[in-house]
Amino acid sequence: MKAGVQVRQDSADSVELSIFHERDPSSPELCEEVDRLLERATIRNPYFAPEWLNSWLGRQPSGTRPLLLLARTGQGELEGLWPFVERPGLLGSKGLWPFVYDEANYFHPVATDEGARSLVRGLKSQLGQFLFSWIPLMSDAFWEEFLEPETKGSKFLTLTRMPRKTALIEAPAGDEAFDDFLERKLGSKSRKSLRYDRRKLSEQGEVTIEKVDSFEEVRASMPATCLVEVESWKSKEGAGLYSIRGKRGFFFELLPELAKSGRVRLSLMRLDDRPIAWQIDLLDQGYAGVHHLAFDRAYGKYSPGKQLLLENLGLAWRERRTVDFLPGNFDYKEKWSSRVEPVRELHWFGKCLRGRLAIRLLRWNMRARRKIREKAASTKAGENVLRASEE
Repeated sequence: MKAGVQVRQDSADSVELSIFHERDPSSPELCEEVDRLLERATIRNPYFAPEWLNSWLGRQPSGTRPLLLLARTGQGELEGLWPFVERPGLLGSKGLWPFVYDEANYFHPVATDEGARSLVRGLKSQLGQFLFSWIPLMSDAFWEEFLEPETKGSKFLTLTRMPRKTALIEAPAGDEAFDDFLERKLGSKSRKSLRYDRRKLSEQGEVTIEKVDSFEEVRASMPATCLVEVESWKSKEGAGLYSIRGKRGFFFELLPELAKSGRVRLSLMRLDDRPIAWQIDLLDQGYAGVHHLAFDRAYGKYSPGKQLLLENLGLAWRERRTVDFLPGNFDYKEKWSSRVEPVRELHWFGKCLRGRLAIRLLRWNMRARRKIREKAASTKAGENVLRASEE
């Protein structure tokens, strides 16, 4: 393990930034520190909990080099964590991508406000050693308060986008029941359709919903999730949770570990003994993120995914959790939400010839991919939106 540069803030509440190359985030001491940080952090990210970091890094190719940004007080207390890995770039250069870049839905750090300011400055300081850094998706609040001001005053090159948005149902402040909330959000036609689907599904057999959140229960439920995944439209389109090689093993390891810390809840809908829908909710303080939802296509006309989702939304409402549908939501989820927010993306490049060339190539690639998506919009994408609306 090698310690890198340190950045100290000139303020009464001094926070040091430590940059570690090749540090193992699974060390028990660091995991305990991150757990304590999560108890008081103001900027939160369920995907940077220790279980995600350790399970993900353990499945990366040999030679993967982590780079951890850690913000601490003068007394050594952890105030922020932002984990990255080195990635190859243009013309022999190298850059920084965040941990869990192929699976997470957010990549902003876990930190207090002071820790976040130190982490952002620390990331900028790395653009001398690295050609670029990439934050694929981050909350609008983190971008506006912490990262955007630093990029505006920077000499470095930036490319920013709002590639996605997320819809949220805010935790209830008063005594309103969830059914009353739904009545405000859903029209009479939608409510009638939902009642019809419930009745028709119950006519096919006994419908049960089980929710599990302990290590033993989650581990025992994992094989049943495979039965749903293999019959879901997402898997048929190559977009299922286990579609990519190695992903099933990753989630079979990760989800029970998350349950140990109370950071996940799985729910399964069964028709008689057959699992026909399942959902993953990531749990945090007053928060539930809908990470995954899938259903058996054979029962799609009864909307089992939507029925399961509404059951879990009602539970989160009673627990007074804000529900985050996470980036990439469909329009029908927006109709149920309290608010819709943009999700930000940042490419940050060093100001040099290679940096200018890289940002030009990136813009060209984005335009080309947009044209490809536009051509496909009237065929496959339209079909997928219809299928998703049946959840």
